[in-house]
Amino acid sequence: MNEDGSSAGKLIERYWEDLLEAEPMLGTAIGDERFDDRLPDPGPAGRAQRESLHRGALEELGSFEIGALDEDRRVSLDILEAIARRDLAALEHRTDRLSAVSHLWGPAGLVGELASLQRADTPERLDRYRARIAATPAFYDAELEIMREGIADGVTAPRIVAERALAQTERLLAAGADDSPALAPVPADDDAGRELLTRAIADHLLPALERYRAGVRDYLPNATETIGLSALPGGDAMYAAQILSWTTLELDAREVHELGTQDLERIQEERGRSAAILGYPDAATAEAGIAQHAAFRFASTDELKAVAEAQVRRSWDVAPAWFGRVPSANCEVRLVEAFREADMPFAFYNQPTEDGSRPGVYYVNGFDLERKPKHQLASTTYHEANPGHHFQVALEQEMDGRPAIRRFGGFLAGSAFTEGWGLYSERLADEMGLYEDESERLGMLDLQGMRAARLVVDTGIHALGWTRERAIATLEDAGLPTVEATIETDRYITMPGQALSYKIGQFEIERQRTAAAEREGAEFSLRAFHDRLLALGSLPLTALRRELAR
Repeated sequence: MNEDGSSAGKLIERYWEDLLEAEPMLGTAIGDERFDDRLPDPGPAGRAQRESLHRGALEELGSFEIGALDEDRRVSLDILEAIARRDLAALEHRTDRLSAVSHLWGPAGLVGELASLQRADTPERLDRYRARIAATPAFYDAELEIMREGIADGVTAPRIVAERALAQTERLLAAGADDSPALAPVPADDDAGRELLTRAIADHLLPALERYRAGVRDYLPNATETIGLSALPGGDAMYAAQILSWTTLELDAREVHELGTQDLERIQEERGRSAAILGYPDAATAEAGIAQHAAFRFASTDELKAVAEAQVRRSWDVAPAWFGRVPSANCEVRLVEAFREADMPFAFYNQPTEDGSRPGVYYVNGFDLERKPKHQLASTTYHEANPGHHFQVALEQEMDGRPAIRRFGGFLAGSAFTEGWGLYSERLADEMGLYEDESERLGMLDLQGMRAARLVVDTGIHALGWTRERAIATLEDAGLPTVEATIETDRYITMPGQALSYKIGQFEIERQRTAAAEREGAEFSLRAFHDRLLALGSLPLTALRRELAR
């Protein structure tokens, strides 16, 4: 190994260790429990720590001749650079002034993260978890200070986001200590452990949440009536930074808007052809007709879970014909917990731990179930579970011998590859013969259209001054039921730019597949292409292009 290679390896290892210490919830997510007694520090000291970490790493990275390094180090440094630049942009623009009031992955969502990720099934783990619960007052107090800074700067979250965050906090407080979702990590038969944690929740978490609730109530009169970043001081630059952070590409918002408009038109034509196969004159009539039939609605959350499980099994069984490598274990299906189901999307995926103690989990949401179309679940399953996120994430983690940042950190560099793969997988599922009838295929096209509409709506909200009502209506026109269109819109308001990553990533993967087929001709193997793509892992799209072309 040359001197650059050795030095790069040391930087990669050191940066990842420092990142885990600065972002302790990251370790919890991947099964590294060393920092499970801590919470991140959102305050000035924590921000200074992260800035020093990232700036120092970038300065050191600049001394390497990247092209002379082996793939592991070359790609790992790509990920390191993307993570560092992404967090530095967030620090520069102080986007924490907005995320301090958020119903998704903000302070109000911390309890949900702990409930789904933390382990407390041994005395040592319980002790760490109790220490983490004891740290919640400092965490929430720091977030309250950030909220006050945002008010002083004139940079505040939209009212609808603050209202959702308040409602979520109210539900957590209403549960009390005895029924808190924060008890979930402690086994049901561990009476002593549950008693200890109940006391910690009562002594620390609930008072912290009460102060946070009071802070959000005080915040509401200062919340914006507008919903887009462009209406805020420095909002255009903030949105440009968010686009780069999520897509890993420098893209013009208006060009993305037009790209989405064109793609949505193409998909709407596809939806029309699918509707005709089903015997309807157009997609809107098909959706209305499907909605009238009980067979296309879930009778219960038990049925929702059972159907999802059957789809996961079916996709698992046929996958070997399309992939040379599959994960060592299939994923588990769970229902979204009642305390957070009103604010969460229809489905999402949580990655497994490295040691296998927590499986990959595909969550499905039973909230307002009678309004959720059954025929769209299949596409969602193939996006979130197999061959989508579960295959991509689990295989990435199973690549032994690679630097940890490459196996676990790719999603921190932006979500374009991850979400692009999920969206590509919905189309791939059609090639794999996984859709059981034309209604499920129409459901896939509905969701493809929704992702195209995301390009239109996200840029419309944050660059073009769209109203919430216009955004919801656009998503409804693309085929979403009102409840989903509303949840999706509020998600885009809360997480600017994230919604762009799906289609941008899918376009890139499809371009690379076409390029590989043209380059290899008769030698092209789609199975081998998938293996190569997933073996590279979650990279910034510029790095993905470079590596696939080598």
